[in-house]
Amino acid sequence: MILKKIILFIILSAVFQATSAQELFDTFLDTTQNKLKSNYQMKSNTKEIEANFLSSYYEQDGNNSAVTGGIGTEALTDFANVFIINVPIDSINSVSLFGGVDAYTSASSDNIDSNVSSASMNDTRGYGTLSYNRKNLNRSETYGIRAGYSKEFDYQSFSTGISYTKEWNEGNTELNFTGQAFFDKWLGKENSTELIYPEMWLGEFLGYAKLNNPNRNSYNAQLFLSQVLTPRLQIGLSAEVIYMTGLLSTPFHSVYFADKEAYEFDIERLPSSRLKIPFGVRLNYFALDFLILRTYYRYYTDDFGINAHTFELETPLKLNSAFTLSPFYRYHTQVASKYFAPKNEHLSTETYYTSDYDLSGLYAHKFGVGLKYYPTFGLLRSRPVFETHGVFMFKYIELRTALYQRSTHFSAFNVSINLGFGFK
Repeated sequence: MILKKIILFIILSAVFQATSAQELFDTFLDTTQNKLKSNYQMKSNTKEIEANFLSSYYEQDGNNSAVTGGIGTEALTDFANVFIINVPIDSINSVSLFGGVDAYTSASSDNIDSNVSSASMNDTRGYGTLSYNRKNLNRSETYGIRAGYSKEFDYQSFSTGISYTKEWNEGNTELNFTGQAFFDKWLGKENSTELIYPEMWLGEFLGYAKLNNPNRNSYNAQLFLSQVLTPRLQIGLSAEVIYMTGLLSTPFHSVYFADKEAYEFDIERLPSSRLKIPFGVRLNYFALDFLILRTYYRYYTDDFGINAHTFELETPLKLNSAFTLSPFYRYHTQVASKYFAPKNEHLSTETYYTSDYDLSGLYAHKFGVGLKYYPTFGLLRSRPVFETHGVFMFKYIELRTALYQRSTHFSAFNVSINLGFGFK
């Protein structure tokens, strides 16, 4: 019976996605996808099969490409489709699937070699994660395991993880632990064993030792505590430790030096380990019956020398029983890594160096708005073929758009559509 539900649900959802989502407009993969992934990881067991389909469009521009040593185009466009399905087997067990495909074009990556519009210009990334969750109803605990895989032109990743959730005080207090491990590998060009390096047309490669370890492993551990303080106020505290080891630099990022000729360059060099520690605080306040204030602050530090602060505010405003408008704003600031310097400012005698502006000192603004249409009885309800008592429902549509501006003269735009479905 469960198998019939799954088959029917996937068929109906896929048909609706193909015929309706593209008719609205192209979309993006930023805040909505992250929110959906978070919900998927924390999904509780219910009697309803739930699914989300997200389509998104993203574009960016700038003039600090790390491929060409910190100066050069960063133009990129990305189109993504993501799906999340949660299937309850019974009141205790459930399985979830998170996956998608991204397709992008990148003027920056095209500069890796002298062949304009080569394979480095376009790429497609496919990924998926399967999870299993089991509840202990007597102890108000949930246990979960997951495994995933991701593949693109120059990179592949295997992942595995566990999770544990404990509830107290009739659900008003919740503690969640998540542990994950990622086993990644840089891939060679056209299935060769040699990694992808910048080609000679960018200048004269200094001939320093090439990279012989294509692997990168990451280990994450996170604690999240959620507490309802009053009927209108909720707080969430998070602490995370991330340890990375292996090839942490990007093989085709270039670096130019102050003590060498202008055309002489080396590839980016970074330490083989990195420790990241972020802390976060989230406060949700139901100011009025139709207005919520969602605030978030995160402090981040690592042993590359980066210290960062992030502030975010979102104010969902319920316009009526069906429509919710959610303007949001995010501010981020960070100090530069001790390994960063702009083009032609590093010395070739240094051990580690990068001109990747993601590791530079900067501040950034992101602002946008979301609009969700969620009628009480959904947008569409129909009875399936296999069971007379089951109902398939197209539950809601959510649109979201955002602008991102960074002090390094980098800007980005995204738009996304999220479709929610249910079957029970």
